[in-house]
Amino acid sequence: MVFRRCLGALLLASSAVAMAQVPALIDVHMHFQVSKGALPPGAAGAAVASMDRLGIARSLLMPPPQVDTSLRGFHDLSDLQVAVRSHPGRFALLGGSALNAMIHHTPAGAVDDAIKTRFRQQALDYVKQGAVGFGEIAIVHLSLPAMGESHPYEAVPADHPLLLLLADVAAEQQRPIDLHFDLVPEAMPLPEALRPNTANPQQLEANGEAFKRLLAHNPKAVIIWSHVGFEPLLTRHPARVRQMLETYPNLHMSFRLNRSAPRPAAALDPSGRVKPQWLALIGDFPDRFMLGSDSFYGPGGIERGGTEEGLQNLRSLVEQLPPEVARQVARDNAVRLFRLQP
Repeated sequence: MVFRRCLGALLLASSAVAMAQVPALIDVHMHFQVSKGALPPGAAGAAVASMDRLGIARSLLMPPPQVDTSLRGFHDLSDLQVAVRSHPGRFALLGGSALNAMIHHTPAGAVDDAIKTRFRQQALDYVKQGAVGFGEIAIVHLSLPAMGESHPYEAVPADHPLLLLLADVAAEQQRPIDLHFDLVPEAMPLPEALRPNTANPQQLEANGEAFKRLLAHNPKAVIIWSHVGFEPLLTRHPARVRQMLETYPNLHMSFRLNRSAPRPAAALDPSGRVKPQWLALIGDFPDRFMLGSDSFYGPGGIERGGTEEGLQNLRSLVEQLPPEVARQVARDNAVRLFRLQP
């Protein structure tokens, strides 16, 4: 028993030393498990407790990409303000549900001046409410069995007129856009692992060229392409990411590292180490990457999405970087792009 207590104390001390050697992290992509448009009591406190344990100084909180305003979980920036008020300095907010719903409910050919005016005003309302960015906005969002049967499938062309307008507003207001975009480089059948959720189409159509048009539309618009490092289709391999970062200076990415996989697009190897190609890529573009857990917090802590293991993997990534690059990826890039206050 004494040995166990000593071993436990030693492990805790080792963990504390390891955390002290890594900059305090900023999680640029997290959610709450909201019900009936309201933040459950205790959820914000549980999130802060997890953040303290994992060395996360601040989290950027946003609604997931939602399109059905009738769902009991539909919420937006105003519903999340209580977390900012109750825990000053620990959260910053992005707004996006109303914009995402308007994008997905409006056919591209139906966008007129009245719709553009209403869309722009909604984006500006988020800014007035203190939003540091717009998100989470979905272009193509596959339905994942691990997230439940109700996890939505969403798809619009990346060069939809309202997405182009959002890029213009983002540039004007100096607010980044957080995008969910499952890249399909060429037409392909739906992977077997995604077939249990019947909302997904059985055939996926190529969508990369329209995304390039969005990136090129307004070079002053900061685009943050979320979930690099582990994504459903594993199509963002290092060579493709490198080419896109070289071509589009306004493109940035946030890592999600829930699991490892052998395919090159997965950033972790089976031992949990970051693959050399990814380390080289981060070293060559240290100002373009951040950390985004995609965790959904409830009163009991993380309930779905990014796991606590995934958060530990993000910390491990930072530990494997040179100190200056580690600070940029862990914290400084987020502070700069979202113009966060200390």
